[in-house]
Amino acid sequence: MFIPKSFQPSQHSSIIEMIQQYPLATIITIIDGVPVASHVPVLYLNDEQGERLITHIARANPMWRHLDTPWLIVFTGASHYISANWYPSKAVSHKEVPTYNYQAVHITAKASLANEAAAIDILSKTTDYFENQLHNTNPDHTPWRLTDAPDEFIHNMCKALVAIEFDILDVQASFKLSQNKDAQNRQGVIDGLSQLDTHESRVMADLIQRAKAATEQ
Repeated sequence: MFIPKSFQPSQHSSIIEMIQQYPLATIITIIDGVPVASHVPVLYLNDEQGERLITHIARANPMWRHLDTPWLIVFTGASHYISANWYPSKAVSHKEVPTYNYQAVHITAKASLANEAAAIDILSKTTDYFENQLHNTNPDHTPWRLTDAPDEFIHNMCKALVAIEFDILDVQASFKLSQNKDAQNRQGVIDGLSQLDTHESRVMADLIQRAKAATEQ
């Protein structure tokens, strides 16, 4: 991935925060010389086994049969169109053009298949993660647990799935948050996004504000 220096995240923790906030990833591998992709939730773990990623795909998906080369896992975070009219300098020089802000993380990883016991653990960790998020947002939500379903049902379901663990080989990230603009123009972008008052614009405005504040410290 091409990453201008100004868009490189300075902290590893900000990369982890993004992929935890936007866990739906595109996993890519090569089958018979052709790139093949699937879209699945991929979770980041950091425990006694170290940093790694986990996911599961349908057994009917041929991707799991091709583990001889590393896979590319792409996470896409917040994004938004940025109008040139939001830059105060545009009114003076007219030498500004629109652009698109975004967050993207590319992880190259070695995929390996999990056995059935590990597969159940991966499914449990995955559902617990998302169910706990729902509960944190709405305390009235009762989290669903894997143990809520009959053991035989879960066992049969696992036959139709393949659980995958990833050893992380390389991490690249590009957070394009108007860092290449001066403070006045960045504030103009924040103001323009804030006036839209949509969820996406508010998220992007907050990210730009945080990046702007970090450079002013």
